[in-house]
Amino acid sequence: MGGMTRLLLLLLWVGVTVSTAVDLQKRIIGGQTCGNGERQYHVKLIGNDGTHNFLCGGSLISDQWILTAAHCKQKEITAYLGVHPGLGPGTPGATNKHKTFKKWKYIFFKEKHDIMLLKLEKTTTIQPVDPPDCSKRPTVGKMVQVAGHGPTTLGPNGKRVPGESDTLQCVELEIVANSYKNCLDKSDYMKKYGESHFKLYQSQGKDISLGDSGGGVVYNNMIYGVNAFTRSGTYGCVAPAGFVDVCEYKEWIEKTAGIKFEPRVAGQPNSG
Repeated sequence: MGGMTRLLLLLLWVGVTVSTAVDLQKRIIGGQTCGNGERQYHVKLIGNDGTHNFLCGGSLISDQWILTAAHCKQKEITAYLGVHPGLGPGTPGATNKHKTFKKWKYIFFKEKHDIMLLKLEKTTTIQPVDPPDCSKRPTVGKMVQVAGHGPTTLGPNGKRVPGESDTLQCVELEIVANSYKNCLDKSDYMKKYGESHFKLYQSQGKDISLGDSGGGVVYNNMIYGVNAFTRSGTYGCVAPAGFVDVCEYKEWIEKTAGIKFEPRVAGQPNSG
């Protein structure tokens, strides 16, 4: 990976084994543990390239489909459902909170867009996230919520400390730009995913972390984005992060997953 990529962009992976642990006293940078009634549709994804494990997030958008980032694709992917509210790793009964699917298929949008769908081998009864109302998508100045199991600690110099959060962490960030391409045109990431429809978000003292890729960006309890990148993988809270605008891929999601991806009538399921 070139110097431009290392300095300006680090994908939201954490390239450590899942068993690696850090005593995380702080929260997702500037955030807090998600409420028990929030984000039960969040999925923890563990990818393996044959040598290392990589952490990502995802969101159930139906009883069988997960929406995540394309760069989370690996040779093998395991999806953990029901991780929130959960009982952290090592706690008796924790494994009963998870369902693991190792047989799946992935479909990502061409090869220039950082968005991907995973199909579970079996359906789940977990309530999926509400689809977006694309006529009312959040604009610059609006606050959106993101979440993940990525590390939550910064060192005294502001550097990110590797690790993984035992609990799902939530934070609200402000949308600061409706698009982003120019600064990263020469990076490896932008060469591969430069046609994605990005938005940027940032709030003082708050940030997403390595390992949060693919997690849902939520506004008014509806999913409007997928976490894609942070411009600084070394320091936290120094630059805006980016997400993929889900509304730009609505037709592709509906066609690929065979679901109706639009605001549901109260009580109406979104199966597919």
